Amino acid sequence: MVFWLSILASGLFVWLAIRMGFFEIWTMLFNIVISVYAAIFLTPVLLDILPAAGDTSYGVALTLAVTAIGPFCILWGISYVFLTGQFKISFPKAFEILLSGLLGFLAGFLVSSFVSLTITIAPVSQNRLVSAAGFNSASQQPNISYICWWCDLVNSIVSLPDNKITSHQAVSQLFKISQPETENKTDSTGPTGPVEPDRPKMDEIMEDPLSPP
Repeated sequence: MVFWLSILASGLFVWLAIRMGFFEIWTMLFNIVISVYAAIFLTPVLLDILPAAGDTSYGVALTLAVTAIGPFCILWGISYVFLTGQFKISFPKAFEILLSGLLGFLAGFLVSSFVSLTITIAPVSQNRLVSAAGFNSASQQPNISYICWWCDLVNSIVSLPDNKITSHQAVSQLFKISQPETENKTDSTGPTGPVEPDRPKMDEIMEDPLSPP
């Protein structure tokens, strides 16, 4: 169901893109891709540096959302001041409609996939109805793969040669952090109370829970 909701949202972006024009929607897509990449890779790092940010039940989801919205607003402001607000580039009508619509669809599917990922790692996804609607890691495979494709594309350009963390590992880390397991240790005298697990570190070797066994 989430996949088809993403398709529907992409259709709305196609309409918006045709109204905006090719140059503007290309700039928007670029800003969205960079923002999503920053959110996926920086959120685990920020939560590792500032554990208090993830202490609340919605901490991970909020950090992920803010880490995407912040860079997008900054990039959008810079783009408007130096590009879209200063220049108006016109293309042939057929070119504007076809390519603008294509870029709008790509941008819309990326935005909706990121929103659904944010909802999936939030506690609300544990609700039976929400999970049945498709907000779970199994149903999110097409959307997560699409996000990871864009992130891997950016990562191949900007990452250091010795960086071995892939986008799938970064997404898996988000799922790990957002769903910590607390165990009650017991001994012969009874329970000792809840023990908070250590937060996973970025340099740990991670098993990808999103991949099939």
